[in-house]
Amino acid sequence: MKVHAILEFDLEEENGTPVILVERLQHAAGDTDHAIRHRLMGAGFLGGELLIGSWTLRTEVVAAAPGDPDPPP
Repeated sequence: MKVHAILEFDLEEENGTPVILVERLQHAAGDTDHAIRHRLMGAGFLGGELLIGSWTLRTEVVAAAPGDPDPPP
């Protein structure tokens, strides 16, 4: 069995305007990828004696707004 976690977010400027420039969204996706790989997974985050055997991270920019929070089957 596996744990499947999905992080999905939209971006806004400080004034609340949605970010629509693909370059800015791609930059944010890259920053997110880096943060998860180096800060979260690199430093470890599970308590006790749990270890992560293998993991996969995919980051992408999608045209649709964040949707249903339930992961696909």
